[in-house]
Amino acid sequence: MKSQSGSALILSSLLALSATALAACQPEVGVGADPETAVKGSATPAASPANADPEGTVVDFKEDITDFAAINDSLAVRTKNQLLIGSQKDFEGKKAAKLDISEECGDLSSSASGFVLACPDKVLLIDPSSPESPDEVAMEEESPVTAATQLSNGDIFATSADSSTVGIYKDGKRENDIEVEAGSDQLLAVPNPKGDDAVVRIHREDSTIQNVDWTNDRAGGRLRVGQGVGSIAVGDNGVVLASDTEGERLAVYTSDDVIRLHQYGNVDGSPWGVAWDKERNLAWVSATDTNKAHAYEINKGVPELRGDISTVRDAQNIAVLGDGTFVAASATGHGLQFVGTPHLKKES
Repeated sequence: MKSQSGSALILSSLLALSATALAACQPEVGVGADPETAVKGSATPAASPANADPEGTVVDFKEDITDFAAINDSLAVRTKNQLLIGSQKDFEGKKAAKLDISEECGDLSSSASGFVLACPDKVLLIDPSSPESPDEVAMEEESPVTAATQLSNGDIFATSADSSTVGIYKDGKRENDIEVEAGSDQLLAVPNPKGDDAVVRIHREDSTIQNVDWTNDRAGGRLRVGQGVGSIAVGDNGVVLASDTEGERLAVYTSDDVIRLHQYGNVDGSPWGVAWDKERNLAWVSATDTNKAHAYEINKGVPELRGDISTVRDAQNIAVLGDGTFVAASATGHGLQFVGTPHLKKES
């Protein structure tokens, strides 16, 4: 396991990249816009080729996996109307706990204490050690809740793809709300070792990434993620990873005070899923049009490729467990993939 100093080194290296730290928004689509950089937005995962040869162990999973999250060595796997929670061993032995959920539930994420599932009128908080009895927090939002996250202090932030209001719940009660520019497709808490957690959201229609400046009761800084953001994931020390699906790049941000772009790196393929590897201090990206996942070192000026993995088809959701095991989930019924020891280049 890497020491904390390794993560701190990554953060300090990122902060040193002042040339890109205050990078401006990408230009909007319109007259005179550069077609190579113009925002297209509304990104969707690229179709996967039929010829897949996934590495490692693939657990049979006929249902489409629509969402996926990990905490240490526990996984939460979302299908159309079920949530399955367990370890790799549980999934291999078909012993994962099962929760019946509404098909209308939205985004699944993880927090410091468990899994968070946004449902239209409530948020489920699921302790991986006792998944059969989740806590339910009733929502008081005007629009059905489709994205939610929980901060380290227990506060819940909830919103919708169709609403510009982010509701803030403390001790189960709605305490406040913040207006942002549009709806949110993902909403994530970003732990901050130096203070309050950051909250970051994306809106795929216009490829927005934004921090919600909740400590100052206002919408925060807002940037464009290349040509079309796919998904985001939280790294260490305020780092946020984002896939620029339309632009075929990995974007690396920090969010310790405001959202800042620090790196862009080209991806061989159309990226969608992103994940942070705490064991190796690497950023992972899945390219669905090549059935590959790529690992990048990000403590230099640009992301540096360290290796790749052949994945299951339609690996739209990926994660790395606490022991370094890479996991990919197929969105089209081609299984749950585990790779215990990815073959990677040595750190440069």
